[in-house]
Amino acid sequence: MKKGHWLQPILWTAFWGALASCALPAQAKLVDEVTLVVDQEAMTRGELEESIQAFFMAQRMSPAKPGTPFYEKAKQFVVESFIREVLMAEEADRVGISVSDAEVDKETDREVDGMKKGFPSEADFQEGLKHEGITLEDLRSDIRSRLKRRIKANRAMRQQTQSLPGGVAVTDEEAREHFAKAPQDYEQVKFAVILFRIPAGSKPEYVQEVDKQAQGVLAEIKGGADFSAYARKYSEEKGSSDRGGVMGTFYRSELDPKLAKGIFAIPEKGMGIVRAPEGFYIVRVDKKQKADYALVAKDIKDSLQKGGQEAGLQRWFEGLKKNAFITLDGKPYQGSAPSGALKSGEGTGMVQAKPGKDGKPSPTGSVDDRGAAPKGELYPTLPAGGSLIFGGGVEGFAFDTRSLVDYHNPGADTQQELPYGFGLQVGMDYALDPTFQVGLQVEFLRRFTATVPDGLDRASWDASALAPSLSSKLLIPLDETTNFIVGFSGGYHFLMAGSLTVETPSGTDKVDLSAEGFGGKAGAGIEFFLDEDMNSSIGFGVDYRFLPFRSLQTKVVQDDGTGTYSSPLVNLTGGKEALVDFSGVNVGFQVRFYPGKD
Repeated sequence: MKKGHWLQPILWTAFWGALASCALPAQAKLVDEVTLVVDQEAMTRGELEESIQAFFMAQRMSPAKPGTPFYEKAKQFVVESFIREVLMAEEADRVGISVSDAEVDKETDREVDGMKKGFPSEADFQEGLKHEGITLEDLRSDIRSRLKRRIKANRAMRQQTQSLPGGVAVTDEEAREHFAKAPQDYEQVKFAVILFRIPAGSKPEYVQEVDKQAQGVLAEIKGGADFSAYARKYSEEKGSSDRGGVMGTFYRSELDPKLAKGIFAIPEKGMGIVRAPEGFYIVRVDKKQKADYALVAKDIKDSLQKGGQEAGLQRWFEGLKKNAFITLDGKPYQGSAPSGALKSGEGTGMVQAKPGKDGKPSPTGSVDDRGAAPKGELYPTLPAGGSLIFGGGVEGFAFDTRSLVDYHNPGADTQQELPYGFGLQVGMDYALDPTFQVGLQVEFLRRFTATVPDGLDRASWDASALAPSLSSKLLIPLDETTNFIVGFSGGYHFLMAGSLTVETPSGTDKVDLSAEGFGGKAGAGIEFFLDEDMNSSIGFGVDYRFLPFRSLQTKVVQDDGTGTYSSPLVNLTGGKEALVDFSGVNVGFQVRFYPGKD
């Protein structure tokens, strides 16, 4: 997955960090717990939380819940950016990079003036400061110290960048080799969008309504309505709505991979709807172009050369980090590679591309790397309507004891110990909508041997059944990784490989049994998602199966001539019809895969 420059977020974070800290009353700062320490600098828990929330606000996103992967990713972004800024500012002091007071004062005035514009009047601004318990001098001092650190860090990074070699020129052979590894990355598409956004935590019913709205607008556009006008009217993709939805031309590698799959599936000059974590995109594909090395060679060479420089900056920063004292929540901070940090601009969902010198997007443009919907948004455990789900499982039986009971004397007791039997199941479901699925499944059921002493006789039997069925499932999300499932299935079942052996004082008879009939089961279970993309789950459930096989047809395999068997099998003395019964309570385990969920 493509990444942007790992130092890109610093300026953005510093500014929002200043605003966030200024939102805290001065008294609160005195008692707020320190959570992050970088050498002589510190960030309080309140400042960290405010910076995280400010990040989501800046992206026009509802804040993620603490503990969810996307929240933790945003937290990591803020922490890593603060660490980088502090360490590079210290490096600036070490190598003698100076920042004049006049320059810092000028930037401080600009920031304060920008904040004042968010208030109706100067009086309202002063009232806001009073309400937060801080003075204008407090505000300026806080912003000034942060800006000074930010400017130092920026200059240290710039000086280090200039000191790095421009990189060995990338040869045509190297560029061709890079292109050959994934030529599809350099396919291009020019498109426009209308985004119908789905707020975080929306219920499935709301998601369905948004889907219907998008489908309705698409139908009107296909009927002759103006796409650009509708984009300005309906689209919530702020970066393109004012331009009539036009996004421009992008390489496949610059789009979120899952969104790229949907966009490139739409034919040139065609339109369609692409499901995304942030909502539904109506996409109009204006032009497509296949990968052509001659057209992208320069971009590839520039990208590879720039990558070498960024690797040098990365090694430089890791060296600064290695010699620093850093703790998070009182523990030594190990952190992770900066490339794993959340980027400024991430969360817009589709692209965050950097244009190249020729105006085209660069192959290394920053990309939204969330992939799947963040946990906590849009019930990420639920599949999109129209997708397929594949699964398989195994279950153990706790049977009733009626099998062949009517064949024996009334006082005869079936003797069978656990386990009674097992079942194997494979199937495919189709999501009619995120919460309701219908499908086909095939089960193989095996009943282990049971015996019945019947006077001087002793009978034993076992049986297997094949059960193709229609199924339905109702999914109810319990939290961000778990679904509760209520399921039903039914179909025409076949008794196969059944046998009855009767031992008498005069000999032994063996009879093959066969039958068919309707059966089904109903039950409930819970599935848990273990992968971050929510594409696979394991589940546990309990159900009750109703599957009696009556009218048993028989075929005598061995007969010593002393007994006869009728078809269907009945008790010769009482005339009661025999029964092989797979009914009972089952406990099962299953695995399910959601390849079409994205």
